[in-house]
Amino acid sequence: MKASKVVEGVEGMYIQFLWKDIKRSFTNIGFFSGSFGLGALLMYNFVTESFHSGSPYYAIVNILAASGFVVFLPVFPVLGYASRFCEEYESGYYRLLLARIKPQKFAQVRISSVALSGGTIIALPYLLICLVAICLEAPELAEANSLGLDASGVNVLRVDSNIEMVFIGQTYGIGVMVAVKVLLGFLFGATWAIVGLAFAVWMPNQYVSLIAPFVLYESLYILLPNYLNPALLVRGDDAGHLLSVVMECVWLFAAVAVAMTGFKRRCWDE
Repeated sequence: MKASKVVEGVEGMYIQFLWKDIKRSFTNIGFFSGSFGLGALLMYNFVTESFHSGSPYYAIVNILAASGFVVFLPVFPVLGYASRFCEEYESGYYRLLLARIKPQKFAQVRISSVALSGGTIIALPYLLICLVAICLEAPELAEANSLGLDASGVNVLRVDSNIEMVFIGQTYGIGVMVAVKVLLGFLFGATWAIVGLAFAVWMPNQYVSLIAPFVLYESLYILLPNYLNPALLVRGDDAGHLLSVVMECVWLFAAVAVAMTGFKRRCWDE
């Protein structure tokens, strides 16, 4: 009876710490800075590159493709909560946390909160800008495949339905297209936030955890082919949406494995 109460108490403490850590990951200045900064950049890209294109399909596909935007995308998710461990390590506060919760549980909680925070930083602004594109553009104008005149004689850019994400939108509805785009954005944000956490655990320096993921991302962007390239997978247009989702999950699991190994090295003996 006593043993079961102890287990319940430990599990209750674990759940309580999980919810508190998730709450902190969504209520810090880095999360709001990343979300608003990304939202402002997406809106700028929409206004300058896609607004009045005559098609929400074109606008949604073009938002991440415009102005080389994806080159800078990993800057945002790491702002949320990835470097939090550096502060805890430098102050010694992480030892207090490990006295209250097992190292394995601490690692699981922190990885979960960082992933949710980083994924939301990308997914939420992208969802909002897709909704703006749907509201301001006209879906019926995207049925043709070439540049031409609409019924009123206005020159309209029509979208090539051979683009996979456009085909998804025209076949299954623009809501499905938006859902796939947002999912790809969430997986991307979660992955690169955890990459930042991995650097924070292996090398507890706040500047390293914020800058190193960007350097790694740029190297991968230059070296890897389309079906492995994280900068192209987040768009879903080059490698295909299904393969992009699968490969982003592979990147996510790889980042989790590296972060967990770092936690074992840093915290298991504390």
